[in-house]
Amino acid sequence: MPNKSEGKGAEGTSIEELSKKLDLIIKRLEALEALLLSNPEYAELAPYLRLSRFGVGLYGEPLKLAARLKTAEKHLKKDWIAKDEISRCIVQALAINEKLNISAITRHLRRIRGKASRRIVRERLKRLESEGVVQKVEGYGNVYKLAE
Repeated sequence: MPNKSEGKGAEGTSIEELSKKLDLIIKRLEALEALLLSNPEYAELAPYLRLSRFGVGLYGEPLKLAARLKTAEKHLKKDWIAKDEISRCIVQALAINEKLNISAITRHLRRIRGKASRRIVRERLKRLESEGVVQKVEGYGNVYKLAE
């Protein structure tokens, strides 16, 4: 019997499945909380459900990070990115931090490499954007994230 995750990569599929399951659990906890709040005799239980929902929500962030790292790994396999240290560092910074503007990316590169020019970072971002590795997102200024 074939595995459901064949062709997609087992890790990518399991991350997506876990994320969907966590979303479903959170929705069910929200529904239970609304039911408890509408019923006065159970209203004192609502804070416990709220805490449970918050706790389950904390698991979502590591899953998002893992998904971004898998996307970055896919982009880092491209030959020209693997050879270009600045582009590689940009992809790594966006994988860890989700969304960054040019100034924040430049600061991350300075921490990683010891030096970075805002002009060079902007040029590399334009190339990465034209190659479909990063994309601009709505926000103040030029904010970028890894493309799926």
